[in-house]
Amino acid sequence: MHKKVSRQQVLDPIDGYIREISSLLPYPETLKTPVLEELKRDVQDAMGTEKRPPSVVFGSPIDVAKNLSIAQNWGTRSASWGTRFIAFIIDMASLFGVYAIFFIFQLILVDFHIDEIRWYEMRIPFGFLFVGIPMVIFILVYFIIAERTFSTTLGKKLLGLIVVDESGINITWTQSLIRNTTKVPFLASFLPFDFLLGILSEKTRGRKQRVLDFVAGTKVVHQK
Repeated sequence: MHKKVSRQQVLDPIDGYIREISSLLPYPETLKTPVLEELKRDVQDAMGTEKRPPSVVFGSPIDVAKNLSIAQNWGTRSASWGTRFIAFIIDMASLFGVYAIFFIFQLILVDFHIDEIRWYEMRIPFGFLFVGIPMVIFILVYFIIAERTFSTTLGKKLLGLIVVDESGINITWTQSLIRNTTKVPFLASFLPFDFLLGILSEKTRGRKQRVLDFVAGTKVVHQK
């Protein structure tokens, strides 16, 4: 006996296609929904009785997402350097708050006493190994995962900022790694130069991008 196929089941590939495109766009549903609903109708019309996947007929989700983002602009504008700096301070203050907890835990773990005259000879290597290195990794992982997964961090979120590809879609893991390299503590001395060169080259390139943003092909924008 043949099972009857519902209209919803027939449309599932298109629904999945639209959901995949939506997942590439880091913008509020209120902005995306009307555009994606219109796109869905266009895809349905283009598909007709076509049996091939929507991505073959209408284009890959990433290409469609880029075209939509460029066409719509989504009401975003480049974030100012001052706002980005404040967001960075908020993020680092939060991270060092976590660092303080780890540091206190380390002191307790090694039974630290303030009256030990030679504590620094014994405790610093242990602290660096069990607190310093994990914290360096934690800072890098925090920024990479937050910006790749949520397109923002705590500090950016509070100030209404998101990180996107130059086309306006979500950034990739590689892009997130590149743009966050100078946020690692032992590389942080290069961060001011990263910002400074970005500010000096703003008029030339017409964009508020740090050097690593330029290399990664990313930008920070205010979200409407």
